[in-house]
Amino acid sequence: MKILVTGGTGFLGRRMVERLAPNHDLRLLVRKTSDRSRFPDNVTFAEGDVTDAASLEAAAEGCDAILHAAALVKILAPSADFDRINVRGLDHVLAAGEKVGVERIVYVSSFMALGPTENGPERMLDESAPARDRKWINDYERTKTLSDRAARRAIENGAPLCVVYPGVIYGPGELTEGNIVVRHVLDLVNGQLPALLGKPQRIWNYSFVEDVASGIVRVLEDAPLGERYVLAGDNVTQGRFYEIVGEQTGVKMPSLRMPDFLAKTSGFFMKSWAQMFGGTPKLTPDLVDVYTHDWALSSRKAQEEIGYTYRSFEEGLQATLEWLSEEGIWPARRS
Repeated sequence: MKILVTGGTGFLGRRMVERLAPNHDLRLLVRKTSDRSRFPDNVTFAEGDVTDAASLEAAAEGCDAILHAAALVKILAPSADFDRINVRGLDHVLAAGEKVGVERIVYVSSFMALGPTENGPERMLDESAPARDRKWINDYERTKTLSDRAARRAIENGAPLCVVYPGVIYGPGELTEGNIVVRHVLDLVNGQLPALLGKPQRIWNYSFVEDVASGIVRVLEDAPLGERYVLAGDNVTQGRFYEIVGEQTGVKMPSLRMPDFLAKTSGFFMKSWAQMFGGTPKLTPDLVDVYTHDWALSSRKAQEEIGYTYRSFEEGLQATLEWLSEEGIWPARRS
């Protein structure tokens, strides 16, 4: 297939491109400032942006499929930017696909589009979760949810679309704001967090980036049109998460937990400082809110229908720490 990829220069995007390049003809939609290095030789580039409908349509010309993974994942950004990229970006992809007649579109959504899971059946959700109104934690959750609803409507109207929902993605690769887990682990092992957030019984789903990329390839190549799949990993309590990080790094984890009200206050000042003087805050009030919820997922449908597999969090973290050591970002694992 000749595939147009959006978001191919990002944390997850580069892993997808690595897996698709040996068997497909790839064209990456990239902005002027995008890093075009370290891609396979057979990858080509089309300058444009998902917010520019004309450039997206031109890039899609002659393609059989579109893999849409571009998204705004930022701790600090104007609300309008989230709408422009995360919501209207998908609208432009769907319009371009219809205009040039692509046979297949795969949209990479997010676990946050399904919502917190503490009130779900068995405290977890999958792709069968109905679209539900709720109070948004932040603009990312809001816009990913709205774009998911648009995707569901498009499928109902016959668009050749599949949707995937990764969990909290982590692993080797670019330390972008989307690689929140690895950034958090580095803060822990470097002694930059005096206290932990959230309650130890809270559950998050940790999805290793290589597993998610492989699952997306399976959906692109084999899944029936109109299907939606959760591509998740291990559901791990926050308490167990910190135990595993401590066991594998040999670093003593903080024993104190910051009360939510104090964490929100600290996050408010960190966010305000960053807005005034620049930089990325380590904590914001909405990030504290994310830690007050469960985000537990089931990938049973993907496992049964497309052969999706995932590794345990212990295995994924070990691979990540080995990569950090190889890259000189963090010392080798201690004995």
